Amino acid sequence: MLSNTGINKVILLGMAKEPFRQSAEEGHSFLCFNLVTTEYVRKGYEQTEHHEYHKIKVPEKLIAQDSLHLAEGQSLFIEGKIQTSSYYDEQRVKRYSLEVVATRVDILSTIDINVLK
Repeated sequence: MLSNTGINKVILLGMAKEPFRQSAEEGHSFLCFNLVTTEYVRKGYEQTEHHEYHKIKVPEKLIAQDSLHLAEGQSLFIEGKIQTSSYYDEQRVKRYSLEVVATRVDILSTIDINVLK
């Protein structure tokens, strides 16, 4: 019989942008960055690139355990789960943020980001 539980799993392949460290209120620290994924969308007779930016949080213990050295411009394979958090903006309006908490990070390649600029 099926239970009432779901599956929360994300698999992404993309390029890392500007990693930075962040500490959570509970004392945990994370390495955070945007992961850019690209897909090609057909518009009429042409195919155009569509870029999507995903907020990624990698727990510090995962980085230490796997001896990862993440930097901008690396091509990454990410497995993780979607997590939603809320915050209040300057006008006291409740906003929501969607992020991926990584459970696995594999570095596929490193390119020189300055070549792309």
